[in-house]
Amino acid sequence: MNRRWLAVAFLGMALGWGACGSDAPSPGAGSLPDGGTDAGVSGGPGGGDSGIDAGNTGGADSGVDAGSTGGSDGGTDGGTTVDPALEQGDGVSRETATVGGVSVDRYTWTDAQGRPRTVSLKRESASSHGGYAVQLTYQVKSGASWRTVTVDGTTGGERGYGYFVAHELYRSFDNGSSGTLAGLHGEDDSPLGVGFAVQGTHSAISAGSTSISHTFTQRYPKWGTRVAMADVTATTPAAASAHQKFLVPVSIRWVFQKGMDFPRIDTRVDLSEATAGQLSFDMRGPYGVVEFADSDVNAPLNNVQWGDARGHFTTLAPAAGSLTTQANWTWNEPIGTVRKYHALLARHSSTGVLYEIGLVEMKLGADTGLVHGVYSDNNGTTKAASGHALLSAGFSEGEWSYQSAQYSGLTTASPATGKKFAWGTSPFYGSSLSTVYLSSDFSTPIAAFPASKLLTSRTCLVLGVSTFTDASPKSLTRVTAESASPSCATAEPL
Repeated sequence: MNRRWLAVAFLGMALGWGACGSDAPSPGAGSLPDGGTDAGVSGGPGGGDSGIDAGNTGGADSGVDAGSTGGSDGGTDGGTTVDPALEQGDGVSRETATVGGVSVDRYTWTDAQGRPRTVSLKRESASSHGGYAVQLTYQVKSGASWRTVTVDGTTGGERGYGYFVAHELYRSFDNGSSGTLAGLHGEDDSPLGVGFAVQGTHSAISAGSTSISHTFTQRYPKWGTRVAMADVTATTPAAASAHQKFLVPVSIRWVFQKGMDFPRIDTRVDLSEATAGQLSFDMRGPYGVVEFADSDVNAPLNNVQWGDARGHFTTLAPAAGSLTTQANWTWNEPIGTVRKYHALLARHSSTGVLYEIGLVEMKLGADTGLVHGVYSDNNGTTKAASGHALLSAGFSEGEWSYQSAQYSGLTTASPATGKKFAWGTSPFYGSSLSTVYLSSDFSTPIAAFPASKLLTSRTCLVLGVSTFTDASPKSLTRVTAESASPSCATAEPL
């Protein structure tokens, strides 16, 4: 690709995509009730999914994809079918319940140790939208007994986990301005998926069932051009008449399976209403904020790790310490055949136990997977070699392959407690590009608009006590990604 692509890509990541979702208000940004920020709609610094979860770009037209992926569903949470209060299978069950005042479908399964784990998925209601987890639990050994760890997402922040977010490509326009198409129309280019109606359906449950799935469908707004562009990094028409708003069908399926520690989350985006080159966006779901360090809101962040399409990134703050912008980091170990992953670690403020939340790519069947990573010339080097501190002018938040600690209040010294955590891909899905650069010396093929017109991503949601130590700094998430047979649900693929 040419230099123009590199310049536009970097600008888009650093200024448009990179500023999305900040937990701390940007200068001049107005606070929103959900704890996010409304940093403007131009798509520039501070824009994006920074807290607009009220659906101001979708409203009543956000609709639902009426059960097209439901398969053999056993009921809905939209009020058309009354579900039994409890359905029991072999090592798996579903029950209706209330968690923190929220109506949920609570799924329970026995993991690899024969211990119970739960995920409580918020139901759609007349007063608020559903489609994501508000509480998760699992058990860990404590001496000769077991104790329950609770992951809470019922209050504050961007509330809960597992919903969809996608950022538009940051563009250069023919009137000399730059930004996103949504911004030109006064809308958020990356609203939180919790702001749109969902329809939920679960698989049929019998006494012999060893797995259960729950699928949410919704329509997610995404702006594009009326005429497909052969190169979306070229100058884009700024005239409103040249743009079109799509309501893209999105399906999210949670799968719980007896004998597996981690649930699987499948995300599918249907591009059938567009043609290649009309759109260009990334995929950030699963997305959200939960207190994963046993519900401790004061738990400081400890480290971040990920593996993108090129290599492993690792911060190296001490296991007993806290992550700051001055932490050592490496990003020069090739990914090889390891599954893509993302991990965020936090240490409980009173017990000192190190916990983590993680996502691991779980390709099934004929899945080709997606391209993970954005453009950064720090990709392939280290702090020692580059001299760049985290979140410095030389290593901006938009250069991180995934969203997490860079939007959680990191400073040069004080511990950060924000826990935003997301998946992520290249920002060129929906385009006609066949190759993307992750740095000036590394490119990779991309199927930005598959022949099937379906973009599918599957992830294992890893929760547990971290395996990270100073002597062996590999997270539980990375260990899972490197495993030949990770303890993750493989049944009922979307």
